[in-house]
Amino acid sequence: MSRAKSQSSATDRVFRSVFGGTLGLAVLLIAGILGGMAAYVNWPEYARWTFGTPEGHAFLQQVWFSLRLSFITSITTTFLALLIGIPSAYALSRFKYPFPLVVDTILDLPIVLPPLVAGVALLTVLRYWLGPFFDALGIQIHYTARGIVVAQLFIAAPFAVRAIKAAFDDISPRYEEVSRTLGCNRFQAFYHVSLPLAKHGIVAGAIMTWARAVSEFGPILIFCSASEKTAVLPIRVFLFNSAGDIAGGVVTSVILILMAAAALLVFKLLGGSRLSL
Repeated sequence: MSRAKSQSSATDRVFRSVFGGTLGLAVLLIAGILGGMAAYVNWPEYARWTFGTPEGHAFLQQVWFSLRLSFITSITTTFLALLIGIPSAYALSRFKYPFPLVVDTILDLPIVLPPLVAGVALLTVLRYWLGPFFDALGIQIHYTARGIVVAQLFIAAPFAVRAIKAAFDDISPRYEEVSRTLGCNRFQAFYHVSLPLAKHGIVAGAIMTWARAVSEFGPILIFCSASEKTAVLPIRVFLFNSAGDIAGGVVTSVILILMAAAALLVFKLLGGSRLSL
C-alpha cells in the first residue's frame, strides 16, 4: 500500500512537472519575444531624441495622429458592432431558426478568414461592385476613415456576437417568462430583464471587440491602403518598418501591446474569461 502510494505520488509530481513546465515554456516564449522586441530600443536615448529634435517632434505627430485615428475608428466600430451584436446574439441564444449550423458558420467566417481575403472581399464588393453607386451619392468609402471602420467592423462584429451570446446563454429564459406573466411584452422583458443581467458580458464583449478592431491590419491595408491618411497604429507600424525605421515600428508596437494588455486585463476582471471567443 505504501509502495503504491509512493508510486502514485511520484507519477503525480512528474505529471505536474511536465504540464506545468509546458505552461511555463509557453509563457516564457511569448514574454521573451515581446520583451526582446521592446529591448531593441534604447528608451532613454530615444526619449531624448523624440522630445529634443525636430525629427523627434515629427515622429510624435505621426504617432499621435495614428493613435487618435485608431481610437476614433475603433470606438465607432465597437458602437456599430454592439448595435448589430446585441440583437443578433439574443436571437442566436433564444430563437430556433433554420439551418443553425450554416448560420453559425457564416457568422464565424470573418474570424477565421485570412485578413487579406477579407480585404479583397471588401474591395471587390464596395469598390468595384457598389463603387459607382456610392460615387453617384458623392460618398467615398475606400481609402478613407469610413473604410477603416467598415474593415474593422467586418472582422470585429463576429467577436461581439460570440461574446454577447455567451452572456445571454448564461441567463435563464425563466426570468423573462416571469416578467411576461407580470405584464411585460417581449421588448420590455428584454430591456428590463435580460439586458441588465447580461451587462457585464456585453461590456466584456465590447472591450474585446474594441481590442480586435484597434489591432486590425490586413483588411485595412487592402481596402484602404497604407498611407498617411489611413495610418491607424498597425498601418503606422507597417509604414515605419517599410521605411527602415525599425525603432519607430517597435515603439508603435509597444503602444499597441500595452493597449491590448489593458483591454485583456479589464476583460478578465469583468469575468470575460468565461466567455467563448
